[in-house]
Amino acid sequence: MFKKIMLPLLMIAGFFILGIRAPRNAPTALAYYAVDTASNDTYLAQVNGISSYTTGLFILFNPVTDNTGACTLNINGMGAKSLKTPAGGDPGDDWIDASEITPLCYDGTNFVIMKMDSNPA
Repeated sequence: MFKKIMLPLLMIAGFFILGIRAPRNAPTALAYYAVDTASNDTYLAQVNGISSYTTGLFILFNPVTDNTGACTLNINGMGAKSLKTPAGGDPGDDWIDASEITPLCYDGTNFVIMKMDSNPA
């Protein structure tokens, strides 16, 4: 009984006591918060901790304006990347709403908008 219960507990405690570290390539955050500093569909943001676009990068985006069709996001001056719907198309007008946080995930080419249209027709 002791071995069945205490051994896993000791292993967990050892993990914390010994200070075992995450792998070197582990992300530093699960999601980054980005506040738009532009006033049109070419969104801009400065985000600490991001030095390159990597597949799986997750952004909680706070836009200043609603989009009016195709739009891009440029983080830390690394180059504008298109924002696409989950189906892969350009978002329709007002898909991105300035009153909402918009979750985005970088797929290696574009940022995919991870929510439904804010203002469906």
